[in-house]
Amino acid sequence: MSDVLAARLNALDAKTLATLLARRAETDEAFRLWLEAQLAAWDARDQLLPLDPEPFRRQAEALLETARALRPRRHWDDSHSDVDEAALEEVIGQAEPFLAAGNGIDALAILRPVAEALVDTWPRCADWDETLHEFFPVLDALIAWATLSGDIADERRDVLVDELSDWQDRIAEYGADDAFAVALAAATLGWDEPGLSDVLNGRTNDWPQGGQNDWLSGKLIEARLAALEAMGRTEGFLNLSRAAGRHCNHAVMLAKCGRSDEALAIAHTRFREPDSILRLAQTLLAIGHDDAAFELAEWGLSLSAEEPDAHHVHSYSRLALTRWLRDTARDAGRTALAIIAASVAFEKSLSREDYEAARELCSDEAWPNLRESLLARLMVADYAPERIDILLDENRIADAIAVTDREVSGHQSPHDTSLLRLARSACHGDPDWTIGFALRLANPIMTEGRSNHYDLAVEWLAVAAQAHAIAGRSGQWREFLDTLIETHRRKHKLRGLLEVLRTIR
Repeated sequence: MSDVLAARLNALDAKTLATLLARRAETDEAFRLWLEAQLAAWDARDQLLPLDPEPFRRQAEALLETARALRPRRHWDDSHSDVDEAALEEVIGQAEPFLAAGNGIDALAILRPVAEALVDTWPRCADWDETLHEFFPVLDALIAWATLSGDIADERRDVLVDELSDWQDRIAEYGADDAFAVALAAATLGWDEPGLSDVLNGRTNDWPQGGQNDWLSGKLIEARLAALEAMGRTEGFLNLSRAAGRHCNHAVMLAKCGRSDEALAIAHTRFREPDSILRLAQTLLAIGHDDAAFELAEWGLSLSAEEPDAHHVHSYSRLALTRWLRDTARDAGRTALAIIAASVAFEKSLSREDYEAARELCSDEAWPNLRESLLARLMVADYAPERIDILLDENRIADAIAVTDREVSGHQSPHDTSLLRLARSACHGDPDWTIGFALRLANPIMTEGRSNHYDLAVEWLAVAAQAHAIAGRSGQWREFLDTLIETHRRKHKLRGLLEVLRTIR
């Protein structure tokens, strides 16, 4: 929503705004269902009324209706889903404020009808689905969290066990046999799992018992930690996270409790994943410990620098850490630190976006030295999809030609807009190279008869024509074009496009 529209809506009196909403709801079914769900959540949060699950059921069923209506496909691309997945995510997301407040009952009033609607839909779309299955683990984790909330009695958990088991049985034969495994374990075990009470009370420091640490156990620990935090059971959270070896969760909670020194000690001793470093740094910054946050994040950069380049397991999270440090340090006025992080971010991504971010941080005096350092790293990289564009942005045409020539020609695509940009940029400085390169990319399209891409071939030929003209060899171009038209005279679509090239001088 634009600021102007928001200001106009804020200026309306309640009656006028209600009239507008009601008028839209009368003519827009999706909007009406959305509004009913929003109002139900509002009433439960602000007026402490029991949450009515029906608006959420109706909205979820309406959103999934298109998936239910599709017939089984005969070919891989026959069917596609028009489900508004962002809207479905929003419905599910309305449970999160209730979960964070320890209100499992109202959270389940949202999650259960959405899950049931998805279960009802799944048998009809399982064979062609590409994305709807991703909602199962989300719902599974949130229902598990809600099930473990303090306001859920044992009797209600027993009902959930039956319901979850039924859902699981109904969709198991359609490839979703563990869709609700975590929620089912949470409802079955609750807080009564043998040995768990001793862990929560700090009497033992080993969980899960016997060293069992499979996928399900790990997810159940995550749900229990989320529920403990929402219920304000801080000591139980700390005891369980320590016993389960959840060092990041443990350190973050220590920081929230004002025990930042202990949190940092754990980080420097235990942390090796950039995600953990970033999460604790963000927590420290949020509670006003800026120096500690920046020092930890900078330490994380040095830690990731020690990892061999061949290890890509955490490459994306390392990049997320460096970008966060760059942007946050910039906003805090710590320019020197921001530039260090910007350099590391570019070295990890070799992206145009990160290059520009580094440029914006540097002063005019400092930029030339940093630019040469970044470009040197770019030139020797084995793979950098935006390398040509970055070099052209810096008017390094010769360098762009050099890296293009060293690549295997079969890997160069005529559809690559950066290569077309390079060819046009090189016309004046190196017309011979431009001519050869443009023809090399255009010829396969014509000789192989790729009629859908003839216009692209002609675009490359136009660059070759321009280079001939700049080199003072227009006559040679006309002779070449005549030969080309004769060679492809039977390809009527191509011939018509080639004739247009006669007008280029």
